[in-house]
Amino acid sequence: MANNNTQSSIVRQSTLKLVVEYCRLIGTPLKMKEIVGITNVLTDYCENGYSKEMGERLSKIDEHIISLFQEQE
Repeated sequence: MANNNTQSSIVRQSTLKLVVEYCRLIGTPLKMKEIVGITNVLTDYCENGYSKEMGERLSKIDEHIISLFQEQE
């Protein structure tokens, strides 16, 4: 079980880093709650793979990020 916890921690840290770097790359600040939420979705994807539900969750994230860009204009 410790090995599984270690792997989960590594996945979570890696996805959190990815989300923060992506936020900087696209130039749109995300709130802490948004960063954590996106990290959780990506962690779920890494651990469980793609599904129809996962696709819907990712689409909602994309829509939210697009709406943030529109607000900046």
